[in-house]
Amino acid sequence: MSARPPPPASNANTYHVVLTRVAAIGVLLGLSLVTWAYRRALEPQYGTAPASLHLGKVIWSASILGSFAPTVPVGHATLGLAFLLYAMPSATYFVAAHTARIGDPIWGPVATHLIVLLPVLSLGVALVKALQNAPYNKEDTSAPQSSMILPVCATALNSLQGLWPSISYIATLSDTQIFLQAGTAVASFWTIAPFLPNVTPPPIAKPLTAAPATPEPKGKQKKGTPKKSEPATPPPKIAKHNVPAPGGLSKIRIALLPVLPFLTVTSVLRPPTLPHPLPEPYNHPSHHLRILSSVDSAYSGVVVVGETTAADPNVPGNIDHLRYLRAGHSLLGGVWVGPKAQAWDPELLLEDEAGQKLGDTIYSAFVVQEAALLAKKQPKNALIIGLGTGIAATSFIRHGIDTTLVEIDPSVYDAAKRFFGLPAPPPERLVLQDAKTWVHNRSVTLHRSSEAGDASSATAELFDVVVHDCFSGGSVPAHLYTQSFWRDLKEIVTPDAVVAVNFAGALNSKSAKAIILTLRSVFPQCRAFYDALETHDDVNNEFVNWVFFCTPSTNALEFRQATQSDFLGSYLRRHVLTSLGEHEGDISTVGDDIAEDKREQYILKDLVNPLADWQEKEAIKHWKIMRGVLPDVVWETY
Repeated sequence: MSARPPPPASNANTYHVVLTRVAAIGVLLGLSLVTWAYRRALEPQYGTAPASLHLGKVIWSASILGSFAPTVPVGHATLGLAFLLYAMPSATYFVAAHTARIGDPIWGPVATHLIVLLPVLSLGVALVKALQNAPYNKEDTSAPQSSMILPVCATALNSLQGLWPSISYIATLSDTQIFLQAGTAVASFWTIAPFLPNVTPPPIAKPLTAAPATPEPKGKQKKGTPKKSEPATPPPKIAKHNVPAPGGLSKIRIALLPVLPFLTVTSVLRPPTLPHPLPEPYNHPSHHLRILSSVDSAYSGVVVVGETTAADPNVPGNIDHLRYLRAGHSLLGGVWVGPKAQAWDPELLLEDEAGQKLGDTIYSAFVVQEAALLAKKQPKNALIIGLGTGIAATSFIRHGIDTTLVEIDPSVYDAAKRFFGLPAPPPERLVLQDAKTWVHNRSVTLHRSSEAGDASSATAELFDVVVHDCFSGGSVPAHLYTQSFWRDLKEIVTPDAVVAVNFAGALNSKSAKAIILTLRSVFPQCRAFYDALETHDDVNNEFVNWVFFCTPSTNALEFRQATQSDFLGSYLRRHVLTSLGEHEGDISTVGDDIAEDKREQYILKDLVNPLADWQEKEAIKHWKIMRGVLPDVVWETY
């Protein structure tokens, strides 16, 4: 019995292995960038939560398909990937628009992922697999296995997406530019591939054996003559690893190279979205819709100011002459304009920078926030965290209150100032940065001033009123609702200050319970009011806008009767502020159904904060509500 021959040793060239693996890493980085840009491109039509809900599962599915599908030649995979990347801008827009019209914020994004993203990632992972296997023969046992490529690709595509927002150049690029530049990069590689060194190894040479000698017939072999044997088969020639001589088709390929950069800037491959920034107002060709401003934002994706110019017979509902501000798929606010800009004293109407009259806000929740002035006697200064259209901020300024604005997105502040009548505050009253960092730094500064004995200086910096409204896209930035944030905020307000916190959702939800319990762990007194113009029988289980009013004082939180000077000529303010008591919710028993040993889980902390996960369900409800408030054409025009 002969021994089994040993497995063939690896004949892969080390230089080629390194080269192809570097190329594979480059492909994975590019795929993660494209995935990040794709998710951002979906946000104007789907919002953050619906677009991200099942994206990870689709990435794993694409990695499985690309890893275990038959190996695709590198040239074919590269060319196919370039075509798919060039098609991504328009495909993402149109597929998302059609699936969103179905009205399902769960399966609509999934269908979009499967149609647009899955083919790109599957072919990209197949290209990674082909590159990894290129330096090896099929018989080479040291070649990478598909089971190893799968987890590496899926993990890289999911985890590397967090890298790109931190790179300023990438963050300022539009999604369309990222798709097209990635397509041009892949297509460029395809054109020069025939002129690159061949990394495919020759077949493993098998050991040669001499052909057996043919015996001569008996009697014909001469005595003393040695037996003749057939000459051995000459060994096969091994192909040399050098740059192949390019043929005619290869020369045509290289001729395409100078043309490819033009595909990055051509309008043919771009989706029908507006230029950012918008050079002049855009009038929709088939709807009574005008877009006044549309800009890219590193924080909100896209910030749009639009206006419905007249009643649209194709759109149900009474939304004509409405000016709105949207960030991504979140409606930050809006006001009535034109014939709907009304007040009992027209001289009290606000104007935008162009001199157009502005009416009441479409969201009475912003007016409920102004009730903080009714709970504080003669406030001198105020702090606004989260600006939106600036309804509460503008009201405070008109009442002669020194108002400090903290807004993370400069594009939102610019829109509020240009189109919604927000007076420009002094530079020292405008803060364009994350509120958590600013509030913490301010509390530390005041604490040090107090320790140094400069009590008068510290007291002068304390705020009488705070409005905290950071709700956006059906969810909230969880880090602005933690116990440590409220403690820092408590350090920079007066002992009897009023803090108004906006929340959209149901009081019986986990999110509301966590926010209320966390607030009450810092502020001894809290009350809640909702913004509906009519009373609700079961308001605790309905999705409505709530405003929680809290104070660091141990005294009861009371609201005085509103007077005419509080209304600023607004019919809506008069209605909301005079009927405030009719829209109060009882939050004294919120959390009583939570076991004592589990109540601590609802106190939001910096290191343990499940609020973002709990808000996913609320974000799905919010998406459906927003699609009912404004028609599809509004969400599709940006």
